[in-house]
Amino acid sequence: MPTPKTCDFKTEYRRLCRQLAVTEWICQGSAIRRSYQRSVSKGFNTYGPYYSWTRKVANKTQTMALSLAQFRALRSAIAKQRRVERILARMHHISEQVIFTATQGVSKRKR
Repeated sequence: MPTPKTCDFKTEYRRLCRQLAVTEWICQGSAIRRSYQRSVSKGFNTYGPYYSWTRKVANKTQTMALSLAQFRALRSAIAKQRRVERILARMHHISEQVIFTATQGVSKRKR
């Protein structure tokens, strides 16, 4: 018979599943905006902004130049990826709690 705490965990787990179900595009990495300044005789000239996306692929860092539209889309997708990772971490924790409270473990050795 499930305990009240197990029922609470299952309710939260289902809620997290629903959040994952409505998640749109996700991407890993970092999208950044940069501008550069160059010294000239009477101050500085600013160049940019330049947009880029950096990520790891097969243990190597890859960087790609982006348009402003790509930058905005990737920045949103990266934020969603990080949210998905937080939700999954919570789901892992809940799963462990339910498994260890709802099933019988091995008997302890007496000393």
